[in-house]
Amino acid sequence: MKSAIGVLAIGLGCNAGLAAPAIDTMSDQELREMVFELKGEVDALRSEQDSTWLTEQRAEQVRGLVSDVLAGADTRAALQGSGMTSGYDKGFFLASGDGNWLMKINSQIQVRWHFNDASDQADVHGFEIRRAKLNFSGHIIDPSWGYKLTVVSNRQSGLDTPANVFIEDAYINKKLDNGMYVRMGQFKAPFLREELVSSSRQLAVDRSIVNNAFTWGRTQGIMLGYEEDAWKINAMYNNGPNDQNTQIAGSPSTNGITARAEVLLGDGSEWSMFKGLNARNTNGQTGFMLGGALGWFNSNFNGVQEYGNGDVARSLAFTIDGSIAGDGWTLMSYLVWAWGKDRYLETVNSPNAETDQDSLGVVIQGGYLMQEDLELFARYSYGDIEDADFTGTDFGAPAAAGDNLSVLTIGANYFVNSNIKFTMDWGYAFDTVTDGGTGPTSADYTTSGTGWRPDNNGDADGQWLLRAQMQLLF
Repeated sequence: MKSAIGVLAIGLGCNAGLAAPAIDTMSDQELREMVFELKGEVDALRSEQDSTWLTEQRAEQVRGLVSDVLAGADTRAALQGSGMTSGYDKGFFLASGDGNWLMKINSQIQVRWHFNDASDQADVHGFEIRRAKLNFSGHIIDPSWGYKLTVVSNRQSGLDTPANVFIEDAYINKKLDNGMYVRMGQFKAPFLREELVSSSRQLAVDRSIVNNAFTWGRTQGIMLGYEEDAWKINAMYNNGPNDQNTQIAGSPSTNGITARAEVLLGDGSEWSMFKGLNARNTNGQTGFMLGGALGWFNSNFNGVQEYGNGDVARSLAFTIDGSIAGDGWTLMSYLVWAWGKDRYLETVNSPNAETDQDSLGVVIQGGYLMQEDLELFARYSYGDIEDADFTGTDFGAPAAAGDNLSVLTIGANYFVNSNIKFTMDWGYAFDTVTDGGTGPTSADYTTSGTGWRPDNNGDADGQWLLRAQMQLLF
């Protein structure tokens, strides 16, 4: 508003060098008085018959500018009277003057191109909107009552299947005394670190094949958390893995528990260094974080779930991970193990049926900043699926349903700025990529989200994937 008045003053022949400093220090009332004074001068100039520099059209333009300045002053005065504030701070926000009410709006858009080459299959390539999210977060009543609501548009799964909009995160968070909090709703279960890191802060274009097989993803439940300067712990009671937007009626009842703890080691370690997996924003420090988690679920009859590369009704899993962030480099590795049992096969085939299965996954990845805005990275993923023991059942050889897979991914990130990132990577599968099987073991390494697809030939290897992605955040 003040800059507009300054332009008006200059246009009327005022001294710009003297007007600008005075305008910056004027109050709203002083600005109003100045505008009315200038308006009078315009009217006087228009009445002078020998004034040829100010035409009727120019005068109308100046009048319009004066009206706009007055309207802006009225609006600002109204906002100041209510005490509301708005603006941009890592997201657009609207807040009450006392700070007790806050709504922040963020968005994430990922546009991806990929090319997949698999043995004995036609090449697949093209563009897609990998992610399109709109986040609403903040607090109500007072800062201790937090919330988050994420609306997502998913991709069309086929030509005859339209895309739709659904809820990804929806929870209420209450901060208690002494660093404790309670969260209830739908959100990510505290288990795998790779999954807990936002998709906007991943090292590669997308998460690994191991994460696809062992993650709990988003589920519905209640979580109790506690955080100190150097360590934190979360425990959640939920509906089991990947239970997103389900209803109670008509769904298999599943009891699930996940608990995760993290600790910072070293004087230079800070939680902000481990929000993402990229080698940026460490301020020249070196830090180390160690984490671990347990997961357990138990389904009722016919409540079999695909987890840990097994179709099981009951499962126990654990993971341990370590992350190091230095000045321009980062390294993260984790191991995850899961045991599963489909005990209901015993009633179908034989009371002596044994259907236990162990699964193991390992991921090692790291990034290095070649320049301030250019990061090179590499990732190795390995899944080891132990064949289940089908003694007393009618199922065929377990080896036909289970498989192991190792994948190497290399690539680069280019950071245009803090809001825009371009990523390109290339992945190579050293073994057959499988997508489940006919038996209870189900080595499922494929997902439309990562771009890997099942090999037609059981002895195939050498599938490769080239991906490029542009990400925009606000």
